[in-house]
Amino acid sequence: MRKIAVPLILSVVLLLASCASKKRFVAPDTSNPRYTVAVLPLYNATADIEGAERVREEFFRRLGRFHYSVMPLEEVDRLLRDRLGVTLGSQLELATPEETGKALGVHALVYGYLLDYSHVTLGIYNVKKVRAGFRLVDAETGRTVWARGHGVKSILTGSGLGDGVAAVKELQDGRDGLEDFKSIKGIDEIPGLTDWYTGRIERVRSAGNAAVLSLGEKFVEKALRVHLKAEVHRMLDIIMSDFPAGPGP
Repeated sequence: MRKIAVPLILSVVLLLASCASKKRFVAPDTSNPRYTVAVLPLYNATADIEGAERVREEFFRRLGRFHYSVMPLEEVDRLLRDRLGVTLGSQLELATPEETGKALGVHALVYGYLLDYSHVTLGIYNVKKVRAGFRLVDAETGRTVWARGHGVKSILTGSGLGDGVAAVKELQDGRDGLEDFKSIKGIDEIPGLTDWYTGRIERVRSAGNAAVLSLGEKFVEKALRVHLKAEVHRMLDIIMSDFPAGPGP
């Protein structure tokens, strides 16, 4: 157990360190006519209730350095509920972007879609997966002016057979399209949703040790409220790398 505890503690320390993403300098774009922006509730296609809100909150936090006036999330939720009767991201399809923008009083809307948010422990193969896509939509015209998606994985295997399972899973993820999500309105406008970045691959001697380490990591991350945080940060680093800047004050 001592041999397992040391790498567990180390992995969590590395996790917390990796969450401190590098902030790139973003210059304002004075030609951009969209000044006020609202980040809408995410369409949650996963079984995790809290995941969509955590990803939304992190996107909102990062948007602050892109020179927009960003409406507070609590105000967005209140106006959507009171004026449109919308409380979930999946209900946003019931209104047009123009109607939603008018209800919120903003120039642009950020639509988000969470497709994967999981930590699977199988012993020989253990994987953390996060995948999402976003669209920036002009609230006056309903036109998508920017869109991007991506997935991020962290893998822990028991060496030997686990490496073979990991290779098969990697190949499967690379081949999987968006068939399960094609009914979601607007999803076809987002490039990169079938792309995956594997941020971490760790191997231990046995499937038993791998399972214990993976379960322990999940328990510690949830206790510290940082579950899948490193994967979310890396995913948004990739997705927002070409996000258009606002006009500034």
